[in-house]
Order: sequence, then C-alpha cells, then structure tokens
Amino acid sequence: MLSEQTLLGLFSRLHNWQDRYRQLIVLSKQLPDFPEDQKTDKNQVNGCENRVWLTYQKQSDNTYIFQGDSEGRIVKGLLAILIIMANHKTAKEIDAIDFQAMLSQLKITDELSQSRLQGLTKLIERIQSVSKSL
Repeated sequence: MLSEQTLLGLFSRLHNWQDRYRQLIVLSKQLPDFPEDQKTDKNQVNGCENRVWLTYQKQSDNTYIFQGDSEGRIVKGLLAILIIMANHKTAKEIDAIDFQAMLSQLKITDELSQSRLQGLTKLIERIQSVSKSL
C-alpha cells in the first residue's frame, strides 16, 4: 500500500478531474480483496451512495489495520485513500489526522457530488469512531 507522501506526489501531477478520477479507480483496484463473509450489516457504513464495508483489527502494537470494500469504484478509491491515511496508526494518531485537509490537498473533494461528500464524511466518522471506541 502507498504512503500519504506517495499519494500527494501522485495527485500533485494530475491537473484535471478526469485524471484524478482515473487515479481513484487505480487506487480502488489496489485494495486487498475483502472477504465476502465480512460484508455484513455490522460492517456496512450507512449514509453512503454505494454500499461500503469497513473492518479493522487492532494490532499488538496498538496500531490499527483497516480493510474495506465498496460497490462503487470511485467510492472504493476514496476508501483506499482513507485507509492509507489511517492504517498502521494508533488511536491517538488517527484522532490527529485531518482527513478533510488531506483530501482537499489532493484536490479530490472539489468535484464530488453532495451525496458522495456526505458518504465520505460517514467513512471518516467510522474510522475515527473505531479509534475512540477502544
């Protein structure tokens, strides 16, 4: 998986929405396969345009590994970015992430529909709630 710095480098070279859109689709394909038996109501993130699932595991070093999937390629690409930002971090580090600022820096949120932006907010809230609930 990529790092935040790699993401910034990738997206800084993309000058229009179509290129960023294509990059999101490429990122969506890089997410590891999500187990079918994990596509449950409990793991589903409500409030998204497409069905989205998100799971996590707390590691022995108190960092988290997130895994997710979506029926929509763009949403799955957005999910991949959020997972890159949150993976291998502690609850405290996840709390400190300014997801919106990073997405803005990548110039992703400017072109998203209102419903996709709402879904993106729900995904961010789910990631942040995981770190607060444990």
